[in-house]
Amino acid sequence: MAAGAGAVFIDLVRVETLLYNAVDARLKATGGLTLPQLEVLSIIRDVPGCRVLDVSRTISITVGAASKAVDRLQEQGWCRRVTDPDDRRSAKLSLTASGSAAVDRATPVFEAAAEDVLGMLVPAHDLEHLAQTLQTARATLQPAVDRTAGPARQRSADGPAAL
Repeated sequence: MAAGAGAVFIDLVRVETLLYNAVDARLKATGGLTLPQLEVLSIIRDVPGCRVLDVSRTISITVGAASKAVDRLQEQGWCRRVTDPDDRRSAKLSLTASGSAAVDRATPVFEAAAEDVLGMLVPAHDLEHLAQTLQTARATLQPAVDRTAGPARQRSADGPAAL
């Protein structure tokens, strides 16, 4: 009997939540960052001239939620906003030394946790195929979400775990 699309969708969402929470718990157990914190800080590190809008677009959250997430990270001393000299209405984000160190400490823990939880589900030789499938799915879905969902329909910055 073929599985219904609705049931597959719900299972996919539940599996994503379980995976996310398992990796987040490992990060927290090491006394480091939460997964949402690592995600935002990594974007700030990796996107040249990063702005709140870049965070918002990269992880599909509202600009307001991204701004609040950055505010909380800034309060922790892990990032800073600097007025863009080319556009005074905008601010560029950068990591502080402690933010950079926190990302450097958390990244290997994240990688090991992700490998462990995915390793329970996907044989190593199938991981590349899964990665390609997910990249294709994101590339297909993102333009439609950007066009139709609008900010009110996007998920919050907190995801399954709070910043």
